[in-house]
Amino acid sequence: MRYRAGRLFGRIRYMKNIEIEIQAIIKNPKEIGRKLRKVGKFVKTRKQVDKYFVLPQRNFFAKDPPIEYLRVRYEKDKNHLNYSFLHFGKNGWLRATDEYETLVEKPEVVEQVFKKIGLISKVTVVKTRKYFECGNFEVTLDQVKGLGNFMEVEAKNNFGGVDKTRKACSDFLNSLDIEYEVKKDMGYPRMLYRKLRKI
Repeated sequence: MRYRAGRLFGRIRYMKNIEIEIQAIIKNPKEIGRKLRKVGKFVKTRKQVDKYFVLPQRNFFAKDPPIEYLRVRYEKDKNHLNYSFLHFGKNGWLRATDEYETLVEKPEVVEQVFKKIGLISKVTVVKTRKYFECGNFEVTLDQVKGLGNFMEVEAKNNFGGVDKTRKACSDFLNSLDIEYEVKKDMGYPRMLYRKLRKI
C-alpha cells in the first residue's frame, strides 16, 4: 500500500509514502517476466544508483537491522532524495516503511552539501529495475550489482490494514507459481553493506 500525503514547505514539495511490500530472492527473472506479462503489463526499465548516507553521530547501519535510511537516488528524469523509517514486528519481520521523498534537480549537489556538513557515504546500490503493473500491485524485477536477482511486490491499495495488505502481496506472489525465497534479513543497502564488510 502506498498512501501519499503531500506537504508544502516553502517552495519544496515532498511526499510521505507508507509502503507495504514483499521482497523475494529469485533465480529465473526471464521466466518470471513472462508470467508477469500474462497477469499484467510491462511498464519500463530503469537504471538506479542509490547512495546511502549517515550522520557521524548517528550511524544508521550500526543498528541491525537498520530502521532508518537516508538516500540520494540517481535516475534519469527522476533523481530524488529519500528518508525512510522502517517498522518491524516483534518477530523481526519488516511490516511497513514510512518514506519521505522529494525530487531533486542536481543530486550531485545534494551529495556535496551532505559531505560539507559531515555526512558519510556508507554504501552504494546499483540496480537495473523492470516495472510491471499487475492490478492491485506494482511489481519490480531487480538485478542488483553484487547481490543478484530480486522481485518486489508492492500493494497499491489498502487491503484492511498492514497485516492483511502484506498477506495480499504474499498471496499474489504465490499465485505466480514461481521459485522464490523470502528472508527476514533483507533490504538491498543492508545486504550489500554486510557483504562488503564480510559481516
